[in-house]
Amino acid sequence: MRLRTPRARPSLFLFLALSATLWAQRPGSSALGRLAPPPPAKQAASGKKANSTAKPPVPIFKDIAQQAGLTVSHLSSNEKRYVIESMSGGVGLFDCDNDGKLDIVMVNGSTVDRYRQGGDLMVTLWHQDADLKFTDITQKAGLTRKGWGMGVAVADFDNDGFLDLYVTGYGRNVLYRNKGNCTFEDVTDKAGVRAGGFSTGAAWADYDRDGNVDLFVSRYVHVDMDHLPVFGSSKFCNFKGVPVQCGPWGMQGESDLLFHNKGDGTFEEVSKKAGVSDPNQYYGLGVIWGD
Repeated sequence: MRLRTPRARPSLFLFLALSATLWAQRPGSSALGRLAPPPPAKQAASGKKANSTAKPPVPIFKDIAQQAGLTVSHLSSNEKRYVIESMSGGVGLFDCDNDGKLDIVMVNGSTVDRYRQGGDLMVTLWHQDADLKFTDITQKAGLTRKGWGMGVAVADFDNDGFLDLYVTGYGRNVLYRNKGNCTFEDVTDKAGVRAGGFSTGAAWADYDRDGNVDLFVSRYVHVDMDHLPVFGSSKFCNFKGVPVQCGPWGMQGESDLLFHNKGDGTFEEVSKKAGVSDPNQYYGLGVIWGD
């Protein structure tokens, strides 16, 4: 899964468009947006089939965020003084209460100053109501952990029929178990998946085919909040003589983590055992599983 260029890897987050929601919920389509069969080709007046080379119309998209109630802004600093302030973001679409409509979870960022004071809510959750209207239910849902969010991965880790959330972030990660009806409990410490460091991407997959999804977490660079490098403080903090933000080049990377699902609500960190710990500490961002 690694691109062995000096201390770098390709990044990938799963950004999902609201257009997927629109398509997935058309009458006659499944929750995954099953494609309907194409309409039969129209015949010309002469009885001959229409030109088969005609291009389909270009889809037109319209921003309906305001009308839908998706109005919360992503938290970030304007100055981008440090590499951590240049990161964060991520969106997941999932059905948190099994009502057949996709709900939206958005990862929140923070700033160095705000993080030092406790951070911000790591995610915002919108429940989809009728007519493509959404309601912010973050507090009601119990998603109250504060910090500095980076990414989100969705899966039913305990096989109870409800999709759970794993949120990555700087300093710690959070596992929210879905209790049903879009309410969650923080089971991070019980499950043993707090991690730490500068976690970015995460992805679920059952790599040993035991019926329980396992979790891979990618981590980026080592950041010490009490000793942040400043503009121009080293050769890696200058660009053609101009002092700039430090990193990621020249910064120490972090290892990656693989959590094996034991099937009892707990996980075991097995990255070294599995050979995927990244001992060279390349910069990790996104994660994708494949065969």
